[in-house]
Formats: sequence, structure tokens, C-alpha cells
Amino acid sequence: MKAVSTVIINDAIAVGAICDMARRRGLHAAQTEVEQTWKTVAGSSFEEKLSAAWTWLFAGHSVERIALGLAHNAQLPAWILHDNHIGIVTRLAADGAPMQVEWLNGEAENVPTAATILLPLSPDPTAHKPFVEAKKRGPATEAIITALKDHRGLFIRVGLVSLLMNLLSIVSSLFTMQVYDRVVPNFAFATLWVLASGVLLAYLFELAFKLIRLQLLEASTMRLDEGLSLYFFERLLALKLDRRPSRVGSLVAQVRDYEAIKNFFASTTLFAIADLPFIALFIAVIAMIGGPVAWVLLFFVPISFIAGIAVYKPTARLQALDNDDAARRTGVLFEAVAGAEGVKSQGGETRFSDIWLRALRDANKIGTQLRSLSSYAQFASGMLQNLSYIGVIIVGVYVIHAGDLTMGGLIACSILSSRVLNATSTITRLLLQWHHARYSLEVLDNVFSNPGDDDPARQAHTHTAPLDLTVKALKYSYEPDSAPQLQVSNLSIRAGERVSIMGRNGSGKSTLLRLLSGIATPSAGQVLIAGLDMQQCRPGWLREVIGYLPQEVRLFSGTLAENLTIGMSMPDEAKIREAMDRTGLTNTLGRHPLGLALPIREGGSGLSGGQRQMVGLTRMVLQDPKIWLLDEPSSSLDQESEQRLVTLLRNLPRDRTVIFTSHKQRWLTIADRMILMEDGMLKADVPAQQVRAAQRQNALKAAAEAKALAATPETP
Repeated sequence: MKAVSTVIINDAIAVGAICDMARRRGLHAAQTEVEQTWKTVAGSSFEEKLSAAWTWLFAGHSVERIALGLAHNAQLPAWILHDNHIGIVTRLAADGAPMQVEWLNGEAENVPTAATILLPLSPDPTAHKPFVEAKKRGPATEAIITALKDHRGLFIRVGLVSLLMNLLSIVSSLFTMQVYDRVVPNFAFATLWVLASGVLLAYLFELAFKLIRLQLLEASTMRLDEGLSLYFFERLLALKLDRRPSRVGSLVAQVRDYEAIKNFFASTTLFAIADLPFIALFIAVIAMIGGPVAWVLLFFVPISFIAGIAVYKPTARLQALDNDDAARRTGVLFEAVAGAEGVKSQGGETRFSDIWLRALRDANKIGTQLRSLSSYAQFASGMLQNLSYIGVIIVGVYVIHAGDLTMGGLIACSILSSRVLNATSTITRLLLQWHHARYSLEVLDNVFSNPGDDDPARQAHTHTAPLDLTVKALKYSYEPDSAPQLQVSNLSIRAGERVSIMGRNGSGKSTLLRLLSGIATPSAGQVLIAGLDMQQCRPGWLREVIGYLPQEVRLFSGTLAENLTIGMSMPDEAKIREAMDRTGLTNTLGRHPLGLALPIREGGSGLSGGQRQMVGLTRMVLQDPKIWLLDEPSSSLDQESEQRLVTLLRNLPRDRTVIFTSHKQRWLTIADRMILMEDGMLKADVPAQQVRAAQRQNALKAAAEAKALAATPETP
């Protein structure tokens, strides 16, 4: 068999191979999910990338490379790679029967018996778990520690380079000592040039090591930033919408605190940290040269540490307050800008200006105190450096008088002492940066500790069972400690039913739809699909089989085509045009000169509510889910567009479940059942035919009463 690294297979074939294997092994991965994963993971060979994608998609699963001769049928199916072809082995050769392989990109020839296969392995259910669980770190902390461990090889190399750099930096002080002690008294110019040549060579090496260290740190910080930024962004998107912090602006500001962590790992900070351990080396060299002179530094270095710690505590407290104020200001700013139309129309500018001014005054007060403390720290650091330098000179003179130190040695000690003092002067700054990063890390841990949809244990799905929806003892509260806003003891909706949910505003219709879609999380009870708890189902599978259209359709910056196909594999233009024709979007946007490349602004600004709603409906037609959940789907549509939508829903295949909310009685014509909600509770669940009959009877009765009233002669 040829080396696996020579296999060249395009992305579409690779995605198909992963989806096919997942289906055969009883797992589920949406095609879009696999495509995004394939673009994200990296590997030096196709085999490594395939394995990385599989383990990324299915947490706890792995891929093992084994020889055909060591495999047996109970382990299959498995991938096989040979001569630029990929296939799935379904049966091994036995008793004269050949090996059965389903090739995905053309059949490979002459597969050797010594070939290897890639065998997906499930998690070991018998793996040992400790009886006492260790205290878990926060999600953000765990991610950063894992990333640092993955890059420890780079940091070890940085440490070695820093060691060589600091050893070379000692050369300049030794050069000065030799010049003053040997060259100047004897005017030994030959020795001078020899020493100068050596020092110049040392400086060139030091420059080279600095460049190497810079490149190593920049490469590591860039890789750390890319990995962590992507993780935090995906973790933010995975948070349950009804369990995350309610103020979006403040939430964004809290996540933005990652910048403080990123800055702590910047090259300049890491340079300072890498140089701190060499303070002891420089003091040791000073002791070798000047003896008692080293005691001066041993006295002032601890004082510098104490001064840094003394300033650190109050500064850290103020920094935390400043961060909190910044998050609140961002929340106010986001709320004012996002709701600018309402603010302007209701004359609310003054109110928001007052809130902003109060927040700004608090921030300025804290900022003034922070700047004052920073200035005090700088003044104290400068004073300690000056006193230390003076102390080195004074003690050095006495040591010279005792005959234990030369003039050149004193100058060398003063040069080395400046290196020590420069390193200690960064202590306060490093402590403050560390606190800012640690505080930001605590904020991120707190945010990402909220429940999310990315639990790797959520793998339940089905491709065969009817997608019946069942609600059992359901309670839902918007706030954890508040009374339930929705309570449904029991509700069953069979696959293929058409259900109308009716009720007054605030009766719980929209909340029930969000729970049935899996977007909202029950406070108590269960929502089941095909007998499976939605909270245990793979989110990608739920998004495939359930389509949800909210009352307010949110569009995103990009083109019309991107908004129509978000979250799905890009269909061809003919399919998009067909969906637009079915919803009527062609009549409003489809004939624009830019066509599907029509730019859409953030939030769909510039489009009417009806146009945004039709974009959302077209998106659902392209998605073609098994379950359609529509919240007031015609609230912004004109009569013609509404009738088109009713026709579209009526003509859906009978295996499609349709559940919608509406205040309009005409929508009952496409319903099989009518559910009435009142005060967050299910008050009635009757056949829609019965409701329509009652409506007709009431209409006839009202018409008869009106006719009788008209026939009654007027009293003179």
C-alpha cells in the first residue's frame, strides 16, 4: 500500500465519507457541520485530518490505524485509503470470498492484503472514573491551561533562548571590567581589539537570539489567540439563549475581557516574565566580582517586590471596578444604539444621556484613582532604582579601599545592577497585568459556566422513528427563582399533524413554540421528540429536523443568498429561485438588479417587516424540515402573501408536522387541531373541525339575528 500522505481526495468526498461512516455507526452529523469541521481541523496528511475531524465531531471517539490482518468483521465498518481512493470496508475477506468495499470516489485496484484501515472507536464505557471528583476548573481556565500545555514545547525553547541571551548580556560588563583594569593602565590596544571583537560577536549572537525568541513567541501567541478566540466565540454561541446573561451589551463586554488575557500573553509581557528568573544570576555574578556589593541589591530587590505588592492590591480592586463599569457602559451603549428608532420616536435621548453621564462620571472617578496609583508606583520604582545605584557605588568604593575590588569591577557591578533594577521595575506592571488577566478569566469562567448546547453527551437522534412531540409536566420560568410563566402538564402532537395554537397576547404561545423547537430549556419537566429528551439530542440533528420561524426574523450582514442559506450546505441557484417563487420573495427582492447578491445590512435594516418574514420563510423552505414551527408567520404579510403562505403550508407533504400561532381565524382552515393557551396554561385542545363548525354556527346565528333585527319595524 502506498503511503497515506500521497492520498489526494477533494473536500466533498471527505465530507461524504464522514457522513456515511456516522450513519453506519448510528451517529449523526449534519452535512454543514461536517463541512465546517473539515475546514477547521488541520493535519499533515489526509489520514490525520480525517481522524481529527472525527474526534472533533464526536467527543470521546477516536480513530485507530490497524492492519487488515488484525481486524475482524465485528469491528467494521472502517475506512480504507489506497492509491488516491477512499472506501468503506463492510466485510473482510474470508473463505475465498473477497473483501467488500464501497468505494466513494471510484474503485481502487490491486489493494494489497497488507493494507491498513482506519477504524473509528467508540468511547470506553468501562473507563475508570475516580470516586472523588477533583475540583473542576472553569471552562475558560481549562481551555487556556490546555492550550498552554499544547504549546509547552515552544515555551521551553523560549526559556532556553532567554538563558543564552542573559548569559551573553553579562559579556558587556566583563568587557568593561577588563578594559578599565587591563587595557587602560597598559594601553594594550591589541588586547582592546581582541576583546571588542569578542563582544561584537556576542552582541550579534544576542541579536540573533532576540529575533529567534521574538519569532517563537509571536508564533505561539498567534496560535494561542486563534485557537482560544475561536473556542470562546463558539462557546458564546453555544450558550442557551434563556440561560445566559440577559443584557446582550454587557455580555459582549464581558467576553471582550478576553483581550486582557490575550495582552498578558503578548510578547513584551512574556519577555519580562522570561527575564525575571535571571535576577538571581546577575546578583550571583555581582557577588563573584564585588563581594559585599551584592548585599545592596539583596536589600533593595525585596523592597521593590514589597512596593509592587503594596500598590497591587488597591490597584487590582479599582481595576475590577473599572472593568465592571466598562461592561455596564457597553450595555447602555448597545441598548441605546440597537433601540435608536424607539429612543428617537419617544424622545428618550435625555434619559439615556443621563444614564451615560452618570456611568461616565463613575468611570472617571475610578480612572483618576487608578492613574494616581500608577504614578505613585512609577515614582517609587524610580526612587528605589536611584537609591540602589547610589548604594552600589558607595559600597563599591569601600570594597575598592579594602583591596577586594578594582575600578573596572565596580563599573561592571553598576552595569549588572542596572539590569537587575530594570527587571524588578517591571514587577508592579506584571502584577497588574496578571490581576487584570485573572479577573477577566474569572468573568469568562462565570459566563461560560452557564448551560450550553455543546454538551458532548448530547448524541441522541433517530432516522426511523416518527417525530412525535410530547410534553410532560412542563414548567418554564424566565428567571430561575421566579414563578413559572408556562405550565403544561401533558401534550402530544403526532408526526404529520397540523396544529394551531391560539390565545391572547402573553398567553404563552411563543414560549411553547420555543420550547418545542429546543431553543428554550424547561425549568422542570420534559419535551420529547420521537420519545427522546430534547436536552439529550444532538443539536445539529434538532436543527435539521425542526424549522423555527420567530415573530421577529433576524437577518445578518451579508448577501441575500447568504441569509437564505445560513446553516445549510449551499444549494444551487435554481433551488433557491424555486423556494423564492413559492414564498413570493421573488416579487419583492428577487427581481433586484443585484439578484441573490443583494447586500443585506445588519438586522435586515432597510427591508420591511414583511420582506424579512418572507426571507425567513424562504429559508425554511430551503431547509425543508420535518417539523415546521411558525410564530405569527403572517403578522407582517399583506393579504396576497398570506394566502400564498397558507397555500404553501397546505400543500406540504402529510408527513410534515406544522405548528403555528395566529390570532386570525382563517388559519384554522389548514389545522387539524386547535390548542387554546391562557395565562401560560393549556385551556383547550380540540379538533379544528369542531371549532370551524362552531364558528360557522355562530356566524349563521349572528346573520339570522341581524336579519331579524333588520326586519323588525321601527317604533314610531
